[in-house]
Amino acid sequence: MINLHPAAPGGPKGTWQEVIWQLISKQAQETGVMMHLVTPELDKGPPVTYCTFSIRGKPFDRYWQEIKGLPLEEIKKQGENNSLFKLIRQYGLAREFPLIISTLKAFSQGKVKIMAGKVTNSEGRLISGYNLTDEINEQVKGGIL
Repeated sequence: MINLHPAAPGGPKGTWQEVIWQLISKQAQETGVMMHLVTPELDKGPPVTYCTFSIRGKPFDRYWQEIKGLPLEEIKKQGENNSLFKLIRQYGLAREFPLIISTLKAFSQGKVKIMAGKVTNSEGRLISGYNLTDEINEQVKGGIL
């Protein structure tokens, strides 16, 4: 079984809300979305596919500036209405459905496989996730972003 997770491999664990607050708290430079194998430990299965994107530069920097120097608890008082929080969610959400579809496509084309609970490439070599960043970013380019 595979699961969609709203962070890049090695990124924050938890719900999409928890992930975004952790990104803001750590003043992260980038994030992403991934599909990973489900394991008994929450969000710790090996990545199957993923894509990443920057949360710096335009249009993010103005919102980072708005919260600069504020304690996280003060920022969290705005909840999901915080502008930076909403923008990070918008960019991640725009990539979730394309990642699901591209993951199924990668499986059907044999570019990524699961063998004995391990993620491999088309040659059967172990990989730490199949990077679909370019493909996903191209798909969302014509969308809302």
